[in-house]
Parts: sequence; structure tokens; C-alpha cells
Amino acid sequence: MSTNDCKTVQPDLSAYHDGELAAGRAATVAKHVESCESCAAELSSFRSIGSNFAQTPIPAKPSSLWQRIERELPTAVEPVTLSRRFSVWIRESPYGAGMVSMAASVLVLLGAGLWYGGGNNHNMASSGAMATHGTDGHSPDGEMSAEHMVEFAGVMDEYLQKLPSDPDAAERMLLTKYDGEKVDADGAVKLVGYRPIVSGGLPEGYSLASTSVLKMPCCTCVKAVCKRNDGSTLVLFEHDDEETAWFGDRRQSMATCGDKDCCLVDLDSSIAATWKQGTRSVTAVGVRDQDEVAKLVTWLDKS
Repeated sequence: MSTNDCKTVQPDLSAYHDGELAAGRAATVAKHVESCESCAAELSSFRSIGSNFAQTPIPAKPSSLWQRIERELPTAVEPVTLSRRFSVWIRESPYGAGMVSMAASVLVLLGAGLWYGGGNNHNMASSGAMATHGTDGHSPDGEMSAEHMVEFAGVMDEYLQKLPSDPDAAERMLLTKYDGEKVDADGAVKLVGYRPIVSGGLPEGYSLASTSVLKMPCCTCVKAVCKRNDGSTLVLFEHDDEETAWFGDRRQSMATCGDKDCCLVDLDSSIAATWKQGTRSVTAVGVRDQDEVAKLVTWLDKS
């Protein structure tokens, strides 16, 4: 058989092996292969490959792998739908065991890639969350991440423990932790954009010891340390957020103080209270009782 005949037949050997040639052309190829060792060897290689694929064991429960992979992937992402379609195709394929086995192997590799890709997506999501909240835990709208909220509650708990016995140490701790800067009323305006509410004065029996601005995880706030006539300390935080999560899982309750709805938090030997004061919120720490909260609310409303 001439070389030209081989060049004509060889492109059809794969189709001949798969039974895809028309009867006349198939007969021509079969006749040529009978007398051509080179083309017969090539056809034999196709048969060997097909036999190997046919003997490749199919996993007993191929769908279980897809179920595991799909659980790891976002349900709304298109590749998940694609994986389902391929999984159905594998189970229902009319192309025989060899093709199904080969396709299953390819899809297992793709599945592994998607599996590890899911881990990368998780890292990317974490990076995105960090970019959204920033390295200090702030988001653009002022909300804290869960991690920073827990940390903040821990700092506040330490502050509350120090405050009754050593208010000066408690003050230093917060100023150091949150880049505190002691200011007067005008200085506060420059840093936070508003005049502290205590700049209008305090009720009889109280005096202003100091005012500072703190860059806390929840917000940048004004902290006013107030002294009662007996020397005990009351602290007022003026802030933009409405978080009552400052105090962790301490017991909270709602009450009406003056004309305000207040969130009261049990601090063991005292209480804390948070209420809306105009466009901002005020949190009073070291308050003796609900009556004292009402007194402060009423005074600050008038000032």
C-alpha cells in the first residue's frame, strides 16, 4: 500500500475505531488496515486506550463528591450549576464506560481545583472584610467588626473595674488605649465637629474634671469626667453610634428616664445608661440609680 494511501486513511482511523464512518468508507479503511502494518498498529493503539478506559473503576457513589464540593461552594455561583449539569451527564451518559470514566476523572480534578479555590475565595473574602472594616475594625458606616466588638467590650470591662476604686488609673488606661487627647470645648469642636454637651454646664452637685476625645473602635467620642460633691466619679461619653454592646453580656433593661427611653446596664456597684440626646447618644457610666439618670437627662435637655 502506498504512502499516499496511508495519509488518506490515517485521519479516519479514530472515527473508524469509534464506528462513526459511513459503511463504504469503513470498508475502505478496513481493507487498507489488513495490508498495512503501520496503520494496523495505530488502530491497535486506539483499541488499547479504549480498553484501559473501560477497565477504569467508576467510584461507587460519584454524586457524593459533588455534594461535598457543592457544600463548599456558594450556592448562587454559576460553576455550582455547571457541576450539577456535568454530574447528571456523567450518570446518564450514552457514550459508554470509557468516556464516562475519563470525564469523571477530569471532573474530579476540576472539583479539587474548585475545592481549593474555595479556600482562596475564603481568604479573599477575609481580605475584603478587612478592607471593608479597616485595620482598626471600623466600617465606612462606623460599625465594628465582631472581633473588635469583643475586644472593645473587654477593654470597657477593665475600665469599669478600675473606675470605682482608682478613677485616675481608669482614665489613663482609656487615654492610652484609644489615643485620647484632653481638650476644652473649642478643641473638641476641631476634632469631632461638635461642642460637647457638658460645655453648657452640669446640674447642681456636679463639676467637670476633664474633657477628652477618644478614638474608640465604635466611633470617635467625647468623654467628660464629672465629680460629685462627695468626690465620687461619673463619666459621660457622647458619641455618634447607638451601641449598647460596650458592656458585653451584662444584664440590660429598658426604662423611661425623664422623657427619654434609656438602656440601663447593671455594673454591679453602679449602673450605666445610654440614651439619645439630639442627633447623638450619651452613655453615662458610674450612675448610682435610675433617678440620677433622669436628673442628668432632664438637665441636658435644658442646657
